[in-house]
Amino acid sequence: MPVFTITLKSRNTLDKKRISSAIHAAVVKTGYPANDQFQRFIRLEEDDLYVDPTYPDLDSPRSANFVLIEAMLSSGSPDARKQLLLQSLVQELALIGLDSNDLMVLFIELDRLNSSFGGGRRASPLSMPQ
Repeated sequence: MPVFTITLKSRNTLDKKRISSAIHAAVVKTGYPANDQFQRFIRLEEDDLYVDPTYPDLDSPRSANFVLIEAMLSSGSPDARKQLLLQSLVQELALIGLDSNDLMVLFIELDRLNSSFGGGRRASPLSMPQ
């Protein structure tokens, strides 16, 4: 059930469909079902998103292709799964030309009982394999 918000600067030259496909490939590689695809893209003007070029200790500055990915996951998602998802995102996005210095990923956990995936039903608790 990862839900992704992908924030880009208006000068970003990467194609949203290619970014979307790369993220989805990473999700499937991590073990989520192929039909589990929920992504929202936000494109901001230059003066709507300020990002330090080298924080925390990057060896080269970020470019105009900076991408912020907020991944909302079910609470209790194992750290190993988050690490695998991060590695998969870096790998898949590199295939479309995104430098790892231009990628920031934030994992946000949400209790499934605080959500509905459709049909007016609250999501049931989920037990995830470790």
